[in-house]
Amino acid sequence: MKRLPEFLLGLIGGLIGICMSFFGFFMSWAMFSEGESETGMVFTFLTIGFLLVQVAGLVVGCLANRMNNKVFGGIMIGIGVLTFPASIFTMLIPAGLYIAAGAVAFREIKPKEDETTIPFENEKRVAFDKENEMM
Repeated sequence: MKRLPEFLLGLIGGLIGICMSFFGFFMSWAMFSEGESETGMVFTFLTIGFLLVQVAGLVVGCLANRMNNKVFGGIMIGIGVLTFPASIFTMLIPAGLYIAAGAVAFREIKPKEDETTIPFENEKRVAFDKENEMM
């Protein structure tokens, strides 16, 4: 897993965001029970929208290793910016984690020094030599 920080930031941000969205559902339910049905309905629709954005962030965060890093970074920063308007006390942490995951995704991963590539012909020969050593 070469993009572990991006994966973890997206995963943690998605899980926290989904939990905060369920907290928003609880708040809208409380508004309905107090008799403020119009405010509760608007709050419910906003919460559903933010829940969908959080689920999208979680899915994209889990695809960190399978996507191009620049596309992944752009999508995560976009999700963070979409989440940021609801950041008054609730979505500040997920928005920050999404933006951080998007920013970290733009870095280039350098191959390790001990990773060497063996040409295909040498690979066959090495495998053949290992089989003969066992016999």
